[in-house]
Amino acid sequence: MGTGSTETVPDLYSLLQVQRCASHDELKQSYQRLVLKYHPDKIARHQSPEDQAAAQDMFVAVDKAWKTLGDPTLRKEYDAKLNEKTISQEFPVDEEITLADMDYDEGEGVYSYPCRCGDDYSVCEDEVEDGRDVVICCSTCSLNVRVQGVSSADVQDGTHQQEESR
Repeated sequence: MGTGSTETVPDLYSLLQVQRCASHDELKQSYQRLVLKYHPDKIARHQSPEDQAAAQDMFVAVDKAWKTLGDPTLRKEYDAKLNEKTISQEFPVDEEITLADMDYDEGEGVYSYPCRCGDDYSVCEDEVEDGRDVVICCSTCSLNVRVQGVSSADVQDGTHQQEESR
C-alpha cells in the first residue's frame, strides 16, 4: 500500500458535487440525486454502450463515495488522507497565514482570506482543526496559501476570533 505522495486519494466530495464542509444531510441529498441520475435502471437503452458503461461506472463511484463520506468515522479518516495529500503536493505556497488573518462566517462555518486576484481563499472550519496546516488553492488563479494549523481548543473557544477583533 502506498503512502504519502504516491497514494492516490480520489476527491469524493467533487464526485458527490458538495463542498468539504457539507453536512451529513447535504451529502445524503446529493448522493440520492446522483444515484437516481446514474442508476442502471434509469439509463435509456438508446444510449451508446460507452455512455451506458460510463453511467454504470459513475453509479458505482457515487455509491462508494457515499459509503465513505456517509460514515462519520470513515469520513474523518478520508479527510485526514485528503489533507495529507494536499499538504504533500509539490506546488508553491505563495503566502503563509494564520487563522487569525482570516475572516470567519459563523453561519457557514467557513474562513476566508482575500487573494491578490480579487477572489477569496476559503476553508471550512473542520478542515483547520487538530493543528494541521492546510494549503488552500484559489479557485480563480494559481496562487496558494498555507494556513498554519490551530488546535481544536483554539477553534472551539474562539481564540482565533479574539485575535481577529483586535
